[in-house]
Amino acid sequence: AAGAGAAPTAGPAPGAGPATGVAGHPVLGVALALVAGVTYALYSWGAARMMRRGLPSRPVMGAVFGLGGVLLLPVLLLTGGPIVASWQHLAAVAYLAVVPMFLGYVLFGRGLGAVPASTATALSLLEPAVAAALAVLVLHERLPALGWAGVALLLAGLVVLTAPPRAPRLSARDSWGPAAP
Repeated sequence: AAGAGAAPTAGPAPGAGPATGVAGHPVLGVALALVAGVTYALYSWGAARMMRRGLPSRPVMGAVFGLGGVLLLPVLLLTGGPIVASWQHLAAVAYLAVVPMFLGYVLFGRGLGAVPASTATALSLLEPAVAAALAVLVLHERLPALGWAGVALLLAGLVVLTAPPRAPRLSARDSWGPAAP
């Protein structure tokens, strides 16, 4: 995820064939992103709803991710050959599963029990901005101006979303009471 949002420093190799995968099909990529966003919102809403009904966050998050893992088993069987091909790949996947995923979502689950799901989900949008900043600072990747504009827009949106509501302004007439007949 560290490179998420950061522009690659080099283009495709000269003479490389046509793009493959989702990158070669922007409509498919947008559709998949929308599906991911909707399912993430549903997951956050559903988990928060269960916790608000009195269920502890650990079992709720365990059930949600257990079900997600079972649903992803066919994907692993169809495409997971490179993951289990060597112990280095398996170790990297195990680290990613335990540290950023497990620990991150345990903490996210605790947050869902304390704040509205909409707030927790909105704040989780900081992840790609942090990933892009780390890619620039740690990996010395280059983020184009449009990428920085996106980060700024994301941060501005989060400020608006998380700012406390302002009290309505009273007009001079409202502050002095009803008008005289």
